[in-house]
Amino acid sequence: TKTNKRQQHISSYPAHLPFLRSIKINRHTIMMKSMRCITPLVLLSRLSASNSLAVASASTATGGAGVHVPIGKDGDGEYTASTKGCFDVIDTATPLVLEQIKKQPLRAFGVAAYHIADYGTADAGTSLGLMTKMVEAVRERSSDETNDDGDEKKEVVIHYEDQLTNEWQSVFNHALGLKSVSDAYNQPIPNPYALDNVFVEACGVGFHNQCYPKNSIDFGVSFTAMHWLSCSPSSLGGTEYMHAARLSRPDAVLPEKVQAASDWKSILNARTKELAPGGRFVCVNFCKDSNGYFLGQTDVGTSMWDSFQSSWDELKEQGLIQEEERLGVSFPSYYRTKDEFLEEVSNDSDLKVVSIEERVVRCPYRELYIAGKTNKTPREYAEWFVPTTKTWSHSTFKSALNDTRSEEEKERIMDQFWENYMTLVEKNPKEHGMDYVHAYIVFEKIE
Repeated sequence: TKTNKRQQHISSYPAHLPFLRSIKINRHTIMMKSMRCITPLVLLSRLSASNSLAVASASTATGGAGVHVPIGKDGDGEYTASTKGCFDVIDTATPLVLEQIKKQPLRAFGVAAYHIADYGTADAGTSLGLMTKMVEAVRERSSDETNDDGDEKKEVVIHYEDQLTNEWQSVFNHALGLKSVSDAYNQPIPNPYALDNVFVEACGVGFHNQCYPKNSIDFGVSFTAMHWLSCSPSSLGGTEYMHAARLSRPDAVLPEKVQAASDWKSILNARTKELAPGGRFVCVNFCKDSNGYFLGQTDVGTSMWDSFQSSWDELKEQGLIQEEERLGVSFPSYYRTKDEFLEEVSNDSDLKVVSIEERVVRCPYRELYIAGKTNKTPREYAEWFVPTTKTWSHSTFKSALNDTRSEEEKERIMDQFWENYMTLVEKNPKEHGMDYVHAYIVFEKIE
């Protein structure tokens, strides 16, 4: 039977990977050879109600898979529901995107359909408004250039890209309009699929690699995604630092810094191949800006990272974790500086930088609370705000817990960690928020 064949295949795995031999697979077991990371990753697959495990190691095709694991039930769209700041980040980038659509050469509109790629889309909810405006702008430009007043709307294909362990059911719920979306201000977000002649596709190949055929993408965008590394060096484990950005020595040569440089080069090479001549790529990525500010640590309020640290340390004081677990957190991401973004842009590349600038987008949760527009108590604010930090960090904190612990025990510890954080926020809510610090980069594929 198929089950027996799977069990026979599992029993043939190398002896130095004993945990692979003991896992019963309900649907699929994926084994892939790694070119960058040797350490196998155990990926939680939420594609079936049985919570089956999909076992994989990072590979060329799936670089980054499992480095960041989404939270919540696939289909619920928890990322979009809890990450309202991303709407403001994308709104800030929208004029840049629409301006570039106007400037693209006519030849980009000579094919039957216009192709947009949204790299690192997560559950696709936060970019819906931009996708709608892009479709409208493309059609307006196309109609103007061809003097076409007919009823036929130009076809547009939206390619949603993310890791294979992404919340794909949530992506289609959002992209097809099956689940409505609103921003931090409760404003409904229009859906591009409702514009007709809009086609939706998904790609589970990691953005560190080439995801689409050469010269096939007219416009690529990426928001708050490409700071994730293709694998996790975990060099900060055993230290008091959780993230490379927290190090006081900017000249320190960390494995995360080295990996980030390699990854960025791969990302740019892949986008150069994919973009059609005259195509554009707008990358809005976390950075460490010229003031030393980065995500959650700016000139306003308490550092989110200090709050993370104290809430995590409290777990040991509560007798819930050991010292090695307290020091075991090492985020598999890197916030590049402007210089680091530009260093890997080759002079002889077909991809050129049109513009790059740093911007800080204030935390909408904190701003609305301080302005008195939420009518929330301090506790209600904590329960509203903290999940926006949880959506992207939960899996990293959880990975620091000892493997001897059961999944149930790990989740109980994580529940207490987030309770510690909410209690901290509740004491002085106006001091707690998560400001976004990004580099807004516009690339052009030279004709």
